[in-house]
Amino acid sequence: MNRTHTLKSNETVAMTHLQNLVPALILIGLITIGAGYSEASETDPNSRVIAESHALVSEGNSPDAIALLRNHLSSQPDSIDVEVVLIDLLIGNDFLSEALTRLASLTDRGIGRESSQNELDSRLNRILMNDKIVTVFVQKRIEIQDFDTAVLILDRALPRYPERVADFYTLKGEALYKMNNLPGAEEQFREALKLNPLNPVAKAYVSEIRSTLEAQTSTAWAEFMSIAKDKFGDFVVTFLALLTAFIFNSAFAPLWMRYRLFRARRAFASGDYDDFADAIEALLDQEDFSPLRENFRILLKSYSYITIKEIFEHHIMTADRLPTLLKILEREHEKLNFSSDDIQFERRQRAGS
Repeated sequence: MNRTHTLKSNETVAMTHLQNLVPALILIGLITIGAGYSEASETDPNSRVIAESHALVSEGNSPDAIALLRNHLSSQPDSIDVEVVLIDLLIGNDFLSEALTRLASLTDRGIGRESSQNELDSRLNRILMNDKIVTVFVQKRIEIQDFDTAVLILDRALPRYPERVADFYTLKGEALYKMNNLPGAEEQFREALKLNPLNPVAKAYVSEIRSTLEAQTSTAWAEFMSIAKDKFGDFVVTFLALLTAFIFNSAFAPLWMRYRLFRARRAFASGDYDDFADAIEALLDQEDFSPLRENFRILLKSYSYITIKEIFEHHIMTADRLPTLLKILEREHEKLNFSSDDIQFERRQRAGS
């Protein structure tokens, strides 16, 4: 009896100790599991950043998700899983140019992604199915500064819609201008002006680009002079600058301008009036009227005053220069007519005598 009671007492004590140990064991297990999960996260940053991007997307914050994935890939470019997630996210948010580039990079590394490529092709086809959709889509991409996608769509739309070429050249020029690709932008605007010389948007951008490029050239020259002054001294640099300017202005510049005018006259004769317009505007800015009048007289001997006047009105880009140039043209026209009348009068006098 006493022995049985003793055994039961021992069992009760053991059970009590075991019950006290269970919470401690559970806590140790949770700590172990948590440590294991933390270690796995630390050893697999790709999974962590993918999970974070999915959370951002679920919150409706796709731009931050894209930025997170881009930043991760900039430091770990070989993270293929992250690259795939980013590509799909780019396609879903219409960053199509970047998606196309990243898909091509995967293909170059021997990694196919057919589903993403199919989705990208489908999205491009839906956009390009209508010229109005193209216009609205490109304008939106320019607004959010996704200029690469805007250019991509326009390059594919240009051969599809020949009746909208002038508008698409103008949009492409705007995208390139905002990418700070000024020479490329000017080229697109000039293509638009060839098709529609009265295009006000293209004319305004061309004028702005010229002013910007001239200002950049002046700034670059000023920086060069500043560096030169530091190295050689103010006096030597100033002397060389004045000497160079004198030699250029007195010898080379007139020859170069005459050569440009000769080429411009040939372009004028062949129907390409832009080069000629650029040259005479440059002469007007320099207030070099003698070669300007000479070239006008040469033109007036081969073309009618009305024809030349209409060409100037369509191809002179700067509105404040046009009246001055037309006035000079009119005077040279009047001089030629007056000289012709004098010659005929003298001939009649000689015939009468």
